[in-house]
Amino acid sequence: MPCRHAQKWVGDFEIHTLTNDHVSLSIAPALGGRIVSLRDRVSRREWLDGWSPVSKRRIWYPTDPANFETGPGAGIDECLPTVLPCEWNGISLPDHGELWNQAPDFSVDPVAGFFCRWILQSLPLAFERRIVLKKNEIRFDYQIENRADAPTPFLWAWHPLFTWKLGDQIQSNEKICLSPGGTETISWPVVQPGTDLSRALFPRGATQAAKVFLGPLTHGLAEIHAKNGAHLSLNWPSALFPYAGIWITRGFWKGLHHWAIEPTNAPVDRLSDIQEPSSRSLLAPLEVRKWTVTVKVSPKQS
Repeated sequence: MPCRHAQKWVGDFEIHTLTNDHVSLSIAPALGGRIVSLRDRVSRREWLDGWSPVSKRRIWYPTDPANFETGPGAGIDECLPTVLPCEWNGISLPDHGELWNQAPDFSVDPVAGFFCRWILQSLPLAFERRIVLKKNEIRFDYQIENRADAPTPFLWAWHPLFTWKLGDQIQSNEKICLSPGGTETISWPVVQPGTDLSRALFPRGATQAAKVFLGPLTHGLAEIHAKNGAHLSLNWPSALFPYAGIWITRGFWKGLHHWAIEPTNAPVDRLSDIQEPSSRSLLAPLEVRKWTVTVKVSPKQS
């Protein structure tokens, strides 16, 4: 049975929603194709930060398109061709890349799902994303194209900002993680006494935020289990994206409490920090590369 499609206006933004019996997904095309809501309709868990309650909803245009902090800091967006701002080959690359504040070419169909396409200005890249709902699974199909007749590097990070609730836990088979830049190997999830990153718990007086990278991963798999049994799992191809950035803020950034699991092709936040690009972060002339990220939600652990 095809999904149901609905649209409405929330302030200045047209919101499109696809819904089936298990899950609903909402997108704001004008706001960089941002996914603003991912809701498990059985457990009633809203998995994305910034959408509920309505009184605290965060949806607005950034006051400075080059500064991610002036945006809503909510939902799911795409970081490409960098995460943090940097300069590569004399080209200035903006904070969190170009896509989060650039409206894509957009279409929606109850069967074919949401489709977005962006053309980057800084590097000769085209980027596509199609999202389809299948029962309790959401499939994100991606394509990146090098439009140049020369090799072109890129750094991509899937950028979901998930709600955090007391009792939530990230589950992964990993026992170690890397510091930003991949320069230091540290234990996961207890990176220091009193800190449990898998539960977003920090000791009093410590900085209430962290960024680390899980990997290199044999399997692109991570899960969030909620205290009430609600469950979200992520799957992605580790051969192309062998790392997952873990970002946590417990009020440290903009007073917000959320966390992220970010599949990525390198354990860095700046494209310029990839000193010797591997095939994972370098597109051959005119190369087209495809991959899929899947999200599965369920009301209780399987």
